[in-house]
Amino acid sequence: MPLSTRTEAKHMKDLKLYLDKLLADSEHCITISKSTLNDKKREVFEMLAATYRKLASDIETVMATNAILDEERDKRLIGLLGTDDNAADSITEITKLLGQKPEKPTPPEK
Repeated sequence: MPLSTRTEAKHMKDLKLYLDKLLADSEHCITISKSTLNDKKREVFEMLAATYRKLASDIETVMATNAILDEERDKRLIGLLGTDDNAADSITEITKLLGQKPEKPTPPEK
């Protein structure tokens, strides 16, 4: 797996973990708000839960956007691999899509 793809996968995994934590924290705040007799405390925990849900929603949006971009990149890669174009141009384009610098071609030895 190319370095940039591994990095992207790690970032997506980190986002998923953070999303799960925010949702769990939101549920915990809701539980506290329902169990307290103090109106002010209930209000604070309800607002905190809403904040956690908003952050989770924002992360879900980022994850969905990345999934769409990944799908578009994959379609472009498949298109490049299936063409009869100049192989060097295709390799350069593929490395750009994968976020890597293309290697400079070395002239053949005589």
